[in-house]
This record gives sequence, structure tokens and C-alpha cells, in this order.
Amino acid sequence: MITREDQKYILSLTKELLPSVMKEIGFDPTLKEVGHSFGEKLEEELVRQLVKRDNRFAEPVKVKGKGKQTRKMEDLTFLKDLLNVKFGFKKKGQPNMVAFNRFAKRFVNKEIDSYWILSIDGANNHVCFFNLYEQLDYTNTNLGTGQVMLNEGRFYSEFNQDNDYTIDRNDVIMKLKKISRDATESHVKLRLEQENQRQEMFNAAL
Repeated sequence: MITREDQKYILSLTKELLPSVMKEIGFDPTLKEVGHSFGEKLEEELVRQLVKRDNRFAEPVKVKGKGKQTRKMEDLTFLKDLLNVKFGFKKKGQPNMVAFNRFAKRFVNKEIDSYWILSIDGANNHVCFFNLYEQLDYTNTNLGTGQVMLNEGRFYSEFNQDNDYTIDRNDVIMKLKKISRDATESHVKLRLEQENQRQEMFNAAL
């Protein structure tokens, strides 16, 4: 778990580096779909500059002997804690944060105790830094895509960077359990409705 002092440090350092990151990637807010156009470039450049500035940051590495590996949960680590950089423009959507199965399993199995989101809004260079396990009430999970999504409009209007959102491990597990059950029921309901529609289509064609 990243300490409160280090949380403030990471937030401050990101704000300090952001102007040079924007300059390096040639950020242009007048383009269409700014978030998509510059998201990956910004994330890569910010990671590069953070790692260069402080050796407590590190990029994820491929584990030898495990063959082809899926995309990592993290864009970088800070003293082995996972950080995911999320860039957007006028953040009001529901972007994917992480795959739910890995997010839940790694917490329950005690592989990780936090999952940090470093969120940047290109419209005003606003930066937020938070532990997603502490903000589950602002998420939606779709088991069709398998993704945990953040309700940005509600979250950013209520989130206070100065607050301490520490939550007990068992409370996190209970929240994940409910999310899993509700998302499963919603997914099954949707699939049954789609199947009923297909059956009606077939019957109408006979």
C-alpha cells in the first residue's frame, strides 16, 4: 500500500512533469477524439519520465518462461504497488479501468492490496490519484466485456483528493462479491432476453 506521504509525492511529481509530457507528445486539444489520439502517447511518455526521475518507479517486465503474456494490469509500479495511467479529455464517460477477474482474484489471493489509478484530464490538466479498491461504489462491471468501468461524472464531482478513503480488506471483498453477483445476474438476464428475441425471430420465419 502506498503511504499517504508517497501518494502526495506521486501526485505532485505528476503535476510537475505534465507540461513537459504534453509538449513532448505534441498535445493538440483541437483534434477530434483527443483522448484516443493522445492517450497511449501520454501514458508512455509519463511513465518514461517518472521512471527516469525516481528509481522507485519501474515499468512492468515480462516474466521469463511464461510464454506469451496478456497485457499487464499496470502501466508502472511504485515500490511494487501497481499504477495504471488513465488519460482522457473532459472526463464524463465510463472508461475501462481493469479486467474484473484479475482485479478480484489478485486482491483475494493477497497478491496485491491496492490498485492505483493516476487519472489525467487533458482539458484542464487536472490530476487525480486514487486506489480503485477504495472507490468501488463509483464503478460498473460488465461481464460481457469483463471490464470494471469508472462512472467519471459522479466520481470526479464527489472525489476529494485530501480525504482518507482507507477501507477494511473484508469490506472490499464483500463489495467485490456483491459486484460479481449483480454483474452475473445482469449478464445472464441480457443473454436470455437476446435468446428469446432470436427464438421469436426463428418462429416468425417458419
